[in-house]
Amino acid sequence: MKKHHNTKAEDRIPIGQKIAVGAGGFPFQNGGLIVQYMAQPIFQIFLGLNPALFGLAMTIPRIWDAFTDPIMGRISDRFTSKYGRRRPFVFAGALLMALTFISIWMVPQGLGEMATFLWLTVGSILFFTAYTIYSVPVYALTCEQTPDYHERTRLMFYWALFFNMGNLCVNWYLPATNLDIFPNTLIGARWMALGLGILVFFGLGVLPAIFGKERFYDVAQKEDQNIGFIKAIGQAASSKPMLGLVGIVFALNFCGTIAGSIAMYIVIYHVKQGHVEQGIVLNAMNGTGFAIVGFIAIYVLRFLAIKLGKRRAMFWVLLMTACGGVSKWFIFTPDAPYLLLLDAILNGPVWVSLGVIVPSMIADLCDWDEYKFGERREGIISSVFTWITKFGTSFTFLVSGIALHFSGFDEALGANQPEGTMTLLRLFFVSASVLAPVLAILCLKLYSINEDDAYRIRGELEERRGEV
Repeated sequence: MKKHHNTKAEDRIPIGQKIAVGAGGFPFQNGGLIVQYMAQPIFQIFLGLNPALFGLAMTIPRIWDAFTDPIMGRISDRFTSKYGRRRPFVFAGALLMALTFISIWMVPQGLGEMATFLWLTVGSILFFTAYTIYSVPVYALTCEQTPDYHERTRLMFYWALFFNMGNLCVNWYLPATNLDIFPNTLIGARWMALGLGILVFFGLGVLPAIFGKERFYDVAQKEDQNIGFIKAIGQAASSKPMLGLVGIVFALNFCGTIAGSIAMYIVIYHVKQGHVEQGIVLNAMNGTGFAIVGFIAIYVLRFLAIKLGKRRAMFWVLLMTACGGVSKWFIFTPDAPYLLLLDAILNGPVWVSLGVIVPSMIADLCDWDEYKFGERREGIISSVFTWITKFGTSFTFLVSGIALHFSGFDEALGANQPEGTMTLLRLFFVSASVLAPVLAILCLKLYSINEDDAYRIRGELEERRGEV
C-alpha cells in the first residue's frame, strides 16, 4: 500500500500568500491566450486580414520566444538583488505587459493589409517579450514557494483557481467589444485593453512580486556558477521526466488549441449556419461552460492528486479527454446547437490539470533536476514550459489557417461553403481533439516521479545542502 506523507508545519504556506501568488495565474493565463482570442476576429474578420497572414503574425513571436524564454529563465536563475531573483522581473514584466497590450489595439482602421499585418506582428512581438519577462519568473517563483510534495498541489489549487477565472473571462472579452456603447468592435477592443492592462496585467500581475517568497534564493547563491547556459539547457532537456512533461504540455496545447481555433468556425458556420454574432455568443457560452466545469474540477483534481498521486490522477483525466474528443463529432450539430455545451464536461478538466497537477509535477521535477545536476534552476525549467505553452497556442493558428485554406473555406460564403468543406474541418477538429490526450498519455509514461520518490529526493537534497 502506498505510503502517504504528511506535510510539516514549516512547509505550509499562509493562505494570504497562496492567494497572492495564485493571483498571478490570471494574467499568466490571459497573457498566453488573449492576443489570439481577440486578434483573430478583430484583425481577421473585422479588419479583413488574410488568415494565412494572421497565422504568420501569431507564429513569428513564437520564433522570437524560442530565444527569449530560455534566456529569461537563465537570467532569473542567476540574478542577484536585495529583492530576490524573480520578483523584480515579475513586477517589471507586469507593467510592460499592460503597456504593450494596450498598444496592439491602437491599430488605425483603414490600413492596408500588409501594414495591418506588420502592426499586429510587431505589437505581438513586443507584448510577448513583456509576457516572457513576466511569465518565466512568476512560474519559477510559484514553484519555489514550498519544498513539500503535497503543499505544492495545495498551492497550485489557488493558481488554478485564478487561472480558471482568467479562462472564464477571456471568453467574454470579445463579445464585450461588440456592446452597443462602442461605435465599432475596434473601439470596443481599445477600451477593453485599457481596462485589462490596468486591472489584470498590472493590478493582479504584481501581487506575486509583492507577497511571494523565494525560499531557494540562498541555495542558488551558494551553487557552482560555472555551469554554462548551453550545458544547463542540455542537462535539463536530457531527463526522461522533463521530456515526459514537455510532451504532455505540448500535445495538449498544440493539438488542443488547433481544435479550439477550428471550433469557432465549426460553431459559427456549421452549428449556427453562418450567423456570426450568434456563433460568437454560443462559442463564448461554451467557453463559460468550460470555466464552470473547471471550478468544480479544481477541487476534484486537488483531491485526486493528493489521494491517488499526480501521475494516476493525470492519466484518468487524459483518458476522459480522449473520449470527449470522439464525442465532438456528435455534439457539434445544427440540429441541437446547445448540445455542444456538454463538451465542457468531458474536456474541461484537462485544462484545469494544466493549472493544478502539471505545475505541481514541474515543481517536483525541479527537485529531481537539482538532485541529479546540483543546480537550482526553476527559471530554465519554467521557461521551457512557458515557451511550449505559447508555441502551442500560437503556431496552431498557422496550422489552422492552412487547414481552412485547403478545406476550401471562404468566409464570404457564410454557411454556403463548398461541398465537403465543413466535413473536412470537422474531421480535422475531432482528430486534433483525440490526438492531444492520446499523445499525452504516451508521454506520461516517461514521468516516473511519484510521492515516495519526491520525499526521498528532498531528504537527500537536505542532507547535501541543508533545509530551505
